[in-house]
Amino acid sequence: MKRIVLMAVSLFLTLTFSFAQETVRVDSLGKDSTKIPTYEELTRMYIRLAAKVDSARQRAIEDSILIAQFIEESRKQALANMPAPKKPTFWTNSVLSQLNFSQTSLTNWAAGGNSSIALGGYVDAKANYDKDNIKFQNRFQIGYGFVKMFGDILKKTDDRVSLDSKFGYKATEKLYFSAALGIKTQMAKGYKYTSSDTTLVSQFAAPLYTTLALGMDYQPFPWLSMTFAPLTGGIVVVRVPELRENYGNKPDESVRKEFGAQLKVKVDKEVFKNVKVDSELTLFSDYLNKPQNIQVYWDLSVSMQVNKFMNANIRTNLIYDDNIKIADKNGNKAPRVQFREVLSIGLSYTISNK
Repeated sequence: MKRIVLMAVSLFLTLTFSFAQETVRVDSLGKDSTKIPTYEELTRMYIRLAAKVDSARQRAIEDSILIAQFIEESRKQALANMPAPKKPTFWTNSVLSQLNFSQTSLTNWAAGGNSSIALGGYVDAKANYDKDNIKFQNRFQIGYGFVKMFGDILKKTDDRVSLDSKFGYKATEKLYFSAALGIKTQMAKGYKYTSSDTTLVSQFAAPLYTTLALGMDYQPFPWLSMTFAPLTGGIVVVRVPELRENYGNKPDESVRKEFGAQLKVKVDKEVFKNVKVDSELTLFSDYLNKPQNIQVYWDLSVSMQVNKFMNANIRTNLIYDDNIKIADKNGNKAPRVQFREVLSIGLSYTISNK
């Protein structure tokens, strides 16, 4: 670099000297007033110019070092002030809680009726793990509701407890080997109310359904899952002797075994903005007891989020099980289609990590 600068300066001085020799300036007297520098003067000029170039280059180098040191210190300081990076998580968790309340008060109401209070609560918790070839999905649901008419006893309108877990290992892009566990029961005693009597029809672990299913899970879309399990074992627990025959157990059989094939189709999708559909259809054929009689369980939930705290929700449950005997108004017991619908408008709040 220094050699290039010196060559450039020498060339400049040479051109200047040549130009000075060829330029003639005449003053007012007509005499030649051009002063040509001597060799010694040019040498001194060259030395001074070279010294200035060296000095400027040295200052530039020193400034560059200072700037680089400042940048490095600033980087270290910024890194020191940054929060520690969070460990990667492969869990997606959410908890939906709903509370619905209604109250009716009548005083001297000519059209008739009864004052009443109704309260319902529902919690839906999910914890899902997804990493590489493994998917582990868990869901816990609990709901309870009642209505109390003044002058009458408290009557249960909703009661359910369910736990579902499914482990999947990827076989192909959309197909998984799966193992699923399901548990369903209720919390409190349930009665069939008549005008003159109340009859106990259920309570905790009467009945209680537990299933373990091994098969394949096909997921063509993130919101759709179809699981076929040709190896599905289950038990039906009815710990109250007088209720056992209602759920297919023998009078002395507190635990009844089932073994068959199960098909489960699940849809969980936001069909419109703030409108979500959650549907699960389960079909089961018991190899050990009338396999042609398919057990049907269909749960459907349609929810609309009005705002952060308000929610409108309709939940339906359809059940047909040939083992469950339900009495009609004449007392005749037979398998029947069960259907329940719960419409609720109230407080709703969801806690989740994305």
